[in-house]
Amino acid sequence: MSGGARSTVEASQALVGVAVRSLAEALEQVTLTQYRALLLVVTRGPQRSGLLAEHLGVHASSFTRVADRLVQGGWAVRRENSENRREVLVVPTAAGRGLVEGVVRRREEEITGILAVLPPGRRRTVERGMREFAAAADEFWGFDAPAAGPAL
Repeated sequence: MSGGARSTVEASQALVGVAVRSLAEALEQVTLTQYRALLLVVTRGPQRSGLLAEHLGVHASSFTRVADRLVQGGWAVRRENSENRREVLVVPTAAGRGLVEGVVRRREEEITGILAVLPPGRRRTVERGMREFAAAADEFWGFDAPAAGPAL
């Protein structure tokens, strides 16, 4: 493994710890797949079920059940696409937005604390590197828009 990959894997281990702690409360209410779907529709706007299934790496029929549970739980609604009446979009509700925003807020608080340990110059370097990494990940995974939020 190259030095860059090794250091990125090491940093990712710390970030996974932050992600897991920030998700703990939310995962008492939704599954990880449901949360990831909510995150996508909150950060990237209403999405077609097929596109969400593709981005989550699940079969479309499996995603239909995920969407059903989000709707039943009051986390999302299905809406007809005004641009193409044959398409149905998954749209977050206020409760769904609140769930995602709570996770992101907890994550930001913890990351802010970690970054505060670094001297300002090194903190800015890490921040730039993380922005570039997020953009590269979006490109690698085929997202059209720049990163609008965390992947988890």
